[in-house]
Amino acid sequence: MFRSKKENFGKNTYLYTLENDKGLKIKLAEVGATITGIFFKDKNGKEIETAFGSDDIEFYTDKAKNGHMGATVGRVAGRTIGAKFKIDDKEYHITANKSPDHTHGGVNGLSYVIYNSTQKKDNEVLFSYVSKDGEEGYPGNLNLIVKYTITDENEIIIDYIATTDKTTPLNIMNHSYFNLNGGGKINDHEIFIDAAYYLGDDENGITSGEILKTKNTPYDFTKSKKIDNIIKSKGGCDNCFVFDDNDINKQRVKVISKETGISLEVFTTMPSVLFYTANSLNNCKVRNQTLGKHEAFCLEAQYFSCSLNFNHFPSIMLYPDREYNHRTIYKFGLI
Repeated sequence: MFRSKKENFGKNTYLYTLENDKGLKIKLAEVGATITGIFFKDKNGKEIETAFGSDDIEFYTDKAKNGHMGATVGRVAGRTIGAKFKIDDKEYHITANKSPDHTHGGVNGLSYVIYNSTQKKDNEVLFSYVSKDGEEGYPGNLNLIVKYTITDENEIIIDYIATTDKTTPLNIMNHSYFNLNGGGKINDHEIFIDAAYYLGDDENGITSGEILKTKNTPYDFTKSKKIDNIIKSKGGCDNCFVFDDNDINKQRVKVISKETGISLEVFTTMPSVLFYTANSLNNCKVRNQTLGKHEAFCLEAQYFSCSLNFNHFPSIMLYPDREYNHRTIYKFGLI
């Protein structure tokens, strides 16, 4: 059995709450097709806010406040070095919102715009948005659908479906910040990542183009280990981890908290996940607390960061005769 609620969120937008009978609840906003909170009951039956957000719409319309928290990110998530790319020898200049580079789709991207929403079932909401030709410098009119579904298996399924009338790059992901304890440092969380390779970075923390083996490095999470290890050895993590195929049925990531007994698994059709330990989070005021460095983590299922800068990375071009169709699943449970 599922329950849902639709209510006014402010600025002529709506907020949805979906929940099942197994202890999972999610809040969704039309601003950025955003997850504004995920709640799950721990081993003692206490509701834990496992992904952060706010009940104040100003948090989502003020870019300085939220850092894309919970939002849909694109057209091209991650960084594009030099804020430019070529299609058939034509050069496109996109918004250099992190000068001289472009990051997370630009000033507004897909994160700070208002989506239309429809709901036909208590366990799903469909958000749609048309990104116009030239928006943030990208070519083509992009028709995007982001659909959220919850299941009796405590899954949150995110489907991204898009078409375009001109060839355009596309790399869309969700930017939720998780903490399976509901707050405090994440160091004692244990993480597994099914990746024999990761993307290296340069002295500025920007993807270098190298695809490196995780074995015998601090980036080897093929056996579950505490997040504390990467924080102590590298000051945290902000790297893409590469999968060997796009099988949605393979568990790609698993994080557990022994404190609450909550587990989070990730399944995806995307070729990588960016694991970020909130190295830059500082005084972020969310629903019931203020978050700081290493008090949340992100698992951003996506194409490779800086995909438009390196030809040996998988192409992220969407063509007019094709459909962009990807799925990511966040699954909660108890250990």
